[in-house]
Amino acid sequence: MEKTSRSKTGVGNMNLKEFLKTEANQLKAAYVFNGPNEFLKEQTIDYLVKKYIGSTKAFNLQMITQGMDEIDRYFITPPMLGNKKLIVLEEEVLGEKEKYIAEILNSIPGSNSVIIKTLDIKKYKILNKVFKKAENIIQFEMLKGSELKSWIGNRFNSFGKRVDKATVDYLSGLSDDLFYLDNEIKKIVSFACDLEIIKFDDIRGILPIKLEDRVFEMVDAIGNGNKQRAMKLYRDMVLLGYNYFYIMGMTIRQYRLLFQIRALIDEAASMEEIKKRTGLADFAVKKMYTQAKRFELKDLKNKLFECLKTDMDVKTGEMREDIAMEVFISEA
Repeated sequence: MEKTSRSKTGVGNMNLKEFLKTEANQLKAAYVFNGPNEFLKEQTIDYLVKKYIGSTKAFNLQMITQGMDEIDRYFITPPMLGNKKLIVLEEEVLGEKEKYIAEILNSIPGSNSVIIKTLDIKKYKILNKVFKKAENIIQFEMLKGSELKSWIGNRFNSFGKRVDKATVDYLSGLSDDLFYLDNEIKKIVSFACDLEIIKFDDIRGILPIKLEDRVFEMVDAIGNGNKQRAMKLYRDMVLLGYNYFYIMGMTIRQYRLLFQIRALIDEAASMEEIKKRTGLADFAVKKMYTQAKRFELKDLKNKLFECLKTDMDVKTGEMREDIAMEVFISEA
C-alpha cells in the first residue's frame, strides 16, 4: 500500500476531512475506518459508492460479514460492468483471521479498494502495524461541542431547512449518536415541512425523550432472559415512530460497545482507559460498564453476530423489516 502525507492526528492516521481532501479522489488498495462514529463511516462509504460505483453497486460493492469464507476471492475478483470495486469488511470478521487478512492485502488489484471497519485498531497488532506504516488509518471520532452542532445545522440544511440555535442546542444535548440525531432531524423536517426556518417553539411538542435509554433497557432485558419486557420496549419504540433501521442500528451499536467494554474489563483496563478507548462520556461509561459485567464476552459476540445477520437478511430481502426485530428478540 502506498503512503500518504502524515496527519496531525498522529503517525499513520488522518481524520475524515483530510481523507476526503487528499485521498477520496484516488483511492488506494486498503484503508482502516477506525473509531466509534459508525454513522460517519456509513456516510463516507455511501459517498465513495456513489462516486466510484454508481449504478453498478449491485455488482461492485461487497460487504464481508462474520461467517463468510474465501475472503481472498472477494479481494482479488475484478469489478463487473465498471472500473472500481469496493469491499467493506466488518470488524467481526477479523478475530482469528487477522493474520490471514494482513497477508492477502498485497494481492488486491488496482481496480479494488478494501475498507476495514474497526472500533479500535490497536486491538489488532498485525493490522495496526501494516496500516500505520502505510498511513491509511482514517479516524472516525464522535462529534462533540461545536462540531456536533455544526453537523446538526448542516444536516437540516441538506433537507432545505434552516434551524435556530435553540433547536440545535437541544438536539446536541440529547446524544452524540448521529444515527439517533439523524432520525430525529428527519422527523422534525417532516413535521415542519411548511417552515423554511425551524424554531424551537414551533417543534417543542415533538422533541424526543432520550431513546438510547430504551435500547439500553431492551438489551438488558434480553440479557436477563426477559423477552416479554424486551418485546414491549421494542414495540414502544415503534409506537413512538422509530423504524426498524434506527432501532437495529442502535442495538448493534450497543452490543458493539458492550463487547469492547467487556473485552477491556477482561484485560483489567481502568475506567479511564475504557472511557478513552470507547469515546464515551463518564456517565455512559459507568452505565455500560455495569451492563457489560452481566455478560460473558462470548455471549456478546454471539448476540452481535445475530444482530448483524438479522440486519443483513433485511437488507438483502430475506426477511421483512416489520418482523425482523421481533424475530431477533424471540430467538435471543
